[in-house]
Amino acid sequence: MTIVKGLPQPTDLGLYRVLDYVRSIVEDVKRYGDKALIDYTRKFDGVELDSIELPAAKAERCLETLNRDVRMAIDVLYEFLHRFYKSVKPGDLFINLMGVKLGIVWRAIDAVGIYAPGGRHPYPSTVLMAGVPAQAAGVKSIYVASPPNKGGCIDPAIIHAARIIGVSNLYRVGGPQIIAAMAYGTESVKKVSKIVGPGNIYVQAAKFLVRGVVEIDGVEGPTELVVIADDSADPKLIVADMIAQAEHGLDSPVVLITISRRVANAVEELLKNHRNTFHIYLANSIEEALRIANELAPEHLALHISNSTEYMSLIENAGAISFNFSPPALIDYIGPNHILPTNRWARVRGALTIYDFLKPIAILEDAASIDKDVLRAVQLLARYEGFRAHEESVVMRYV
Repeated sequence: MTIVKGLPQPTDLGLYRVLDYVRSIVEDVKRYGDKALIDYTRKFDGVELDSIELPAAKAERCLETLNRDVRMAIDVLYEFLHRFYKSVKPGDLFINLMGVKLGIVWRAIDAVGIYAPGGRHPYPSTVLMAGVPAQAAGVKSIYVASPPNKGGCIDPAIIHAARIIGVSNLYRVGGPQIIAAMAYGTESVKKVSKIVGPGNIYVQAAKFLVRGVVEIDGVEGPTELVVIADDSADPKLIVADMIAQAEHGLDSPVVLITISRRVANAVEELLKNHRNTFHIYLANSIEEALRIANELAPEHLALHISNSTEYMSLIENAGAISFNFSPPALIDYIGPNHILPTNRWARVRGALTIYDFLKPIAILEDAASIDKDVLRAVQLLARYEGFRAHEESVVMRYV
């Protein structure tokens, strides 16, 4: 275990070190389609696939192994998240302004691909976090991909989560190859409009490479946490939160910024036998701590301070905030979402939401009573920009 008495440097995702390698995989999938997926699954997972999509009969056999309590947990969290996202879904909006009726209507993206990592542990919670807002938005085609196990199946909890979000197809392929397949399409894999979900550096590099061909949620990882604490904080709760986020991996930056030397010393003592590297920084005030947090723009920000919600207006950059001693780990399961920006991307984007699966369409419904000054302004500006046909198109109707 290492305690660093200072702040971490920005995380180096290392994407550029693997881009050339991942680019070759992406190009293979573009060129060879399903054959490349089968070859890479054999190479990386040691599994010989006879089909890319998980057959329904095999999925049923896999589901028989799912623990009843895990199934119940997925069902409960699905219902919780679905109620939340249905309640925040935006409605169409029209207003009358100076004789013009304008509006915004919302329409769902047509097809979304969700990547659910396998690796050491499967993450059915990721399927819920990505799939529930997509489903609530009204996405018609949702595809889920996850690496196969040695038996050629997908983790049964992921299968169950995929089914309850209304998945269209379930692909038993992982890694950068399935990201490329969902971006470009193959004989078996449908081309989507957006790809979301976490994954290792190779998966993130593939998302980075295909952005523009498809939309992506972002390049995420590793997990980050900044805790801000005053003297009212319980060091044991702080340590519990720090260890919980460090559980994601040894490269996860975990930082405590506190105005209390007592808290700093107690936390350092409690962490002395842990294998991760932790950062502890003494600030002069909560305001200074929050300024530093805004500069770090962490994925998770946890406030272990009294009256924490009073400081909400000072927080500008964070993927998710835990107030009133609430545990950041709870966000990983009940949301609003655990697909969050890392590597200081919280400066410009936020958590995955229902808006990620919706697109606004601008509406001009009626301008028959348009205000004369507004109409004159349109004429003048169109003329200034050299668009005389624009001007004429408007004038012939309203002048």
